[in-house]
Amino acid sequence: MPNHTVEHYLDIYQTRLEMQNEGTTNPSEEIKSFTRLFVQLLSKMNLEDEIILKNGSFYNASGKLIATVPLVL
Repeated sequence: MPNHTVEHYLDIYQTRLEMQNEGTTNPSEEIKSFTRLFVQLLSKMNLEDEIILKNGSFYNASGKLIATVPLVL
């Protein structure tokens, strides 16, 4: 999977957050919380920075963990 920028993921997760807020989607509270927090984190980052998605976690180009998607069973 190719790596993408902060802007790419911010656009995706802002859309997901809007859908959750509108009731179009209704994931678990854990996923809703993750989405809100992830959008807040990404909003503070440089939009051109690279993000690496690996095993359900997001890392910056230096390999520092940004966030991990919660596993909901």
